[in-house]
Amino acid sequence: MLRSRSPRIQEQLLALALRQIEKMLKEMQKEGKELTRLKLKRFQKTHHIDCTCERCTTAKAKHDPRLRGLLEDGFKVYVEGDKAS
Repeated sequence: MLRSRSPRIQEQLLALALRQIEKMLKEMQKEGKELTRLKLKRFQKTHHIDCTCERCTTAKAKHDPRLRGLLEDGFKVYVEGDKAS
């Protein structure tokens, strides 16, 4: 989680992410993809529905799947309606 890290570490992580995004977009442009219709979509991948960890148990008790344990947090890139990565 970015909230628990110092501002300096947050800035370094954001700079790294921006460099990776810029590299990916340059590669897509070299492949001839039209980037004017670029869309980013945030996604979160949670633990399996049968997981019994503390967070998933709490989520089940409160009937709120948003409270489940998080496996992955990221984004997907779409160009002209097709999944790019």
